[in-house]
Amino acid sequence: MPDPLIQRILDGDREAYAEVVAAHQDMLVGYAGFLLPDRDLAEELAHRTFIRAFEQLADFDQERELGPWLRAICRSLAQGELTRRRRELHNLGKAHAELRLQVLAAGSSEDDADGDRLAALRRCLEGLDQPLRALLAARYGDGCAVAEAAARLGRSVTWVTTTLARLRERLRGCIESRLRLGGTA
Repeated sequence: MPDPLIQRILDGDREAYAEVVAAHQDMLVGYAGFLLPDRDLAEELAHRTFIRAFEQLADFDQERELGPWLRAICRSLAQGELTRRRRELHNLGKAHAELRLQVLAAGSSEDDADGDRLAALRRCLEGLDQPLRALLAARYGDGCAVAEAAARLGRSVTWVTTTLARLRERLRGCIESRLRLGGTA
């Protein structure tokens, strides 16, 4: 049997929708709070759920209960928000890696306590063959997982893991040698 409250909303009675919001708001904020890590975000998501539900109310099957339908909308919006946040964190990680590369490429100031070490690292990196620099760029510059770097370079995971371990030792030795010789020459 169709819900008379829903029919009033469909007929243009906005006060009827305020009744729906009042009846379901606490439940929806609590549900959103269960799905998301932040109370303010949960309240915002509940608000967005009510807006989306209002926009799609004509599609609502009035033979069903309204609460589960609202929770389904909320869950869908929460999944979208979590996906957006993961993408944002991934992009921030990539931006951080890019910033680290820019710092290395820009060199160091004399005021920088690690300046000699960074300059030595830069010189050591310049001495590597291109495939090895590509591996380092994929793994540490782009933040690729070992398996992803292996696929990108057409190598096995074992090769990537072993080569990275050897490169770290090689670079460590090269940096220490340059620093002992009194500079980056």
